[in-house]
Amino acid sequence: MVIRKNYVMNKETVAMMEHYDANGVQLTMVVEGENTFLVARPRLDILNHTLNHFGLDLDGGLAGARSVLGGTYRLPVCINAQLGMVWFSSRSFRKSGGVWFSYIHIDDFDERNGKETLVYTDYGHCLPVSLSKKQLIFKRDQASYLHTTFKQRSLGKKTYYYEPGSGITFCKEPGGMHYRVKRKE
Repeated sequence: MVIRKNYVMNKETVAMMEHYDANGVQLTMVVEGENTFLVARPRLDILNHTLNHFGLDLDGGLAGARSVLGGTYRLPVCINAQLGMVWFSSRSFRKSGGVWFSYIHIDDFDERNGKETLVYTDYGHCLPVSLSKKQLIFKRDQASYLHTTFKQRSLGKKTYYYEPGSGITFCKEPGGMHYRVKRKE
């Protein structure tokens, strides 16, 4: 199997798992599209390197997730909302073990017993995870919500509810960028 020195996660990256060579050196097994290869760096280094590539870091990514989702434990991380790069781990990102997933590539779950689930990806991979199906669905849904929230925020669009007959009108001057509220006089 090919071993790469460095790697930047992209929208085709599906999953990452710990792997150790014959000498006990920690590597990362990366599933990208239909391909699988090894990277001579721990997963956390690859994640931080990718976040740095997009102008972020892990602490900032977790703080952003915390601001949207609340909580402090096992939060997903948004790398790039426009590309759909939101990741979650079956364990904490800072702990060893488990599998890290890009939520957009998860196709289905098949629970084997209460504590192990097979995760099927849209590229045909099947990865065993030591979590219940219910927990994995919750984590995927958290990642989806984080993705939607950050994507909407980055587009700068807001939804306004207008009640007819209230006497309020939203006006935008020609060439202007902002709306202003105009009340009926």
